[in-house]
This record gives sequence, C-alpha cells and structure tokens, in this order.
Amino acid sequence: MKENNHRKILERLKSSGYSPKVMNHDPVITMDDVIKTLDIPIASMAKTILLSQKEIGLIAVVLPGMNKVDYSKVANTVKIAEQKMLTGLGLNSGDVCPFYKFFQKTIIDTALLTQQFVYCGSGDPRKTIMIPSQEMVNATVATVADVSQIVCHQHQQTNPNKLVYLKRNPWSCPKCLR
Repeated sequence: MKENNHRKILERLKSSGYSPKVMNHDPVITMDDVIKTLDIPIASMAKTILLSQKEIGLIAVVLPGMNKVDYSKVANTVKIAEQKMLTGLGLNSGDVCPFYKFFQKTIIDTALLTQQFVYCGSGDPRKTIMIPSQEMVNATVATVADVSQIVCHQHQQTNPNKLVYLKRNPWSCPKCLR
C-alpha cells in the first residue's frame, strides 16, 4: 500500500508539471534516522505534522525537521483560538507526507522557502522526495507562515537568541557548547 501511495503522489506531481526527485534509502522514521541515513543539508529537511481541528479538519504543517510546531502561531495562521487545536492522529511517523489530497489545509513554514530544495516524506519511509521549495508550496496550495520554533536538538531549549547552528548537532544551546 505504501508503494502505491508513493507512486500516486509522484505521478500526480509530475503530471502537474512539478519536478520531484526520489531518493531510495533504508527506512527512516525519526529526524535522527534522517540525519544518520541521508546525506542532505539539515536546513533542507522537512517534516509534516498533522493536526486535526473540528471546524477545519486535517491540517498538514510542514516545517524544518529540527523545529517544533508553535501551536499558537498555527492557531493565529488559521484564525482560530489556540485551545481549539487538537494534536496527534495516531499515524506512523514515516507514513506522512505533505502531498496527500485529503488535507483540508496545508501550512508550510517560511524557513523552508529559504532553501532551494526541500527533502520531505513520500508516504513511504524508504523514499524521500526532493523538490524545489516553491514547487512544494504550489503543489500543496499551501499557506506560507512562520509556524515553528527552533529548538536545541539535545536539550529542547526554545530560545532562538541563545541557539547556535552546528553541523554536528543542528541547533545547540549554551549547554551543548560547554
């Protein structure tokens, strides 16, 4: 089934004039798996988080892989009260991709548009899609907004003024630098 999802998504993207490329690899489920398995720029890694909201339905939030969703920013973007946001749909992490048609809304974090290409899930944890960032926005008919928080990968610090970007540990806080 995953193979069919991946193929259908690629066929739809290509028939719409987009130019995705597929990377085959060992299964990746978490961002740590992605870092260990794929030789791609950390800033270009994207993950898709699914939210469910009663009035809107399924919302796909696509953000840099090392960042966390800022729920208050998402709520502001979709113009609802933050307490009305629901999280977690029980899907397997490696099965989610931003190109499914059943999302009622897709939001792509502005940080991803600073990258020429974005690497994201395909619906199959053994395949990653590489696509120009603007093509991902167009293909998903996404709203582009700042909806994420930069976090220290190791200590979960969220103050962006105190975080430093390091190749070995994507975003590091003062504790990491000691």
